[in-house]
Amino acid sequence: MADKDYYKILGIEKSASSSDIKSAYRKLAKKYHPDLNQDNKDAAAEKFKEISEAYEILADPQKKKMYDTYGYEGVSQQFGQGGFSWSNFSHMDDISDIFNDFLGNSFGGGGSFFDMFFGGQGRGARRKVIRGSDLTLTLKLNLEEIYTGTEKTLKYKRYETCYECNGSGAASSDDVETCKDCGGSGQKQYKRQSIFGTMVNVGTCPSCNGAGKIIKKPCKKCKGEGRLKMDHTVKIDIPAGVMHNSFMVLEHEGNGPKGKGIYGDLRVVFQELQHKKFIRDNHHLHMEMDIEYTDAVLGTQKKVQTIDSKSVKLKIPAGTPGGKVFALKGKGMPYLHSSDKGNLYITVKIRIPQKIDKQTKKILEELREKLNGE
Repeated sequence: MADKDYYKILGIEKSASSSDIKSAYRKLAKKYHPDLNQDNKDAAAEKFKEISEAYEILADPQKKKMYDTYGYEGVSQQFGQGGFSWSNFSHMDDISDIFNDFLGNSFGGGGSFFDMFFGGQGRGARRKVIRGSDLTLTLKLNLEEIYTGTEKTLKYKRYETCYECNGSGAASSDDVETCKDCGGSGQKQYKRQSIFGTMVNVGTCPSCNGAGKIIKKPCKKCKGEGRLKMDHTVKIDIPAGVMHNSFMVLEHEGNGPKGKGIYGDLRVVFQELQHKKFIRDNHHLHMEMDIEYTDAVLGTQKKVQTIDSKSVKLKIPAGTPGGKVFALKGKGMPYLHSSDKGNLYITVKIRIPQKIDKQTKKILEELREKLNGE
C-alpha cells in the first residue's frame, strides 16, 4: 500500500502543534462539508474522509509518534484490509466541537456526526445504532515472533449480550413499551435556520437514549443492562515486522452495547520484549561480537547466528580495529507486508584477557618489544 503524507493532506508542517492540527482540520472540514458542495457531494464526502483519516492519526500523540517514526507502515495495521473506515474514527467529540462552532451551538438534542452528515436533509430519520465501547489489550512478543509473524490466542473479559433477555434488558417482552416521545424511532428531527438556509438535524431521543423502547421491568440477570461481563477468546494473526507500540484493531471484538446494537472494537498493542543478543533499530538489528587480539591482527572467519537461527560466515580482515562495524545485508527485521528486510550490524570488540600465565606473558612482552622496535 502506498505511503500517505498526512501532513500534506492537512496542509501543515511536521512541526505543527496539536492546536495547529485541529485548526487545519476544522478549516478543511468546513470546506468539504457535503451539504455545502451539492454540485460535487460525493467527491466532497471522499475528501472529508481523507482529511479525517489524517486527523485520526495526527491528533493522537501515540499514533502521530508511530507515523513520524515509521511512516504509514507504522499505523496502517489499525485499519482493515480496505484501509481507513469510519469505524476507525475516534474523535467524534472533536467533530461535534468543530461543527458546533460552524453552525451554532444549538443542534436541538445534539445529534451525532453521522446523524448530521449522512442522516440529515432529505434522508429521513434513522435510528442511531448503539455501539459498545472499545477495549485495549497489550500483547508482548519476542523478537523471533516479530521476525516470523505469529498467531496468538487472546483471552480476556468483555461485555456480551445477556443470554437471559437477549439484550433487551427487560424481564420479558411484555415489560417493554414503545417510547412515546419518538414513536419508537429512537431519534427526533430538529430544524434550524442558518445563513445557509434551513438545516435539518436528526438527534438522539433523550427519553429512550436512542433505543426507541422504554423498559418497565428490568431483567434480573443483567439488571436492565442487556449485557453481562463474560470470558471471551479470539485468535489473531500477527504479520511479520510489527513495531513496538504499534497496534492492530479487531472489529467488533470489544464490549457489547447496553441493549441491542453492535460490538465495539478491540485494539491490540504490541510490545517488544528485550532480546539478550540483538538490539532492534527500526528494521535493522545490532549486535556485538568478541574476537581475540590475534584474530584482529591476523584476520579470521567467524560464524554469526542470525535472528532466523541460521549461521552466516563473517570475514574479519587482518588489522581490524576494535569498534569496527560490519553489515550483513538482508539479515535484519522484515518490513511490514513486504519481502524486504533490514540489515544486521555487527560491532567487533577485542577481548582482553584479565589473567595470563607466565609463558603467555613472556610471549606478549617479546611481541611488544618487537612492535616498539618496528
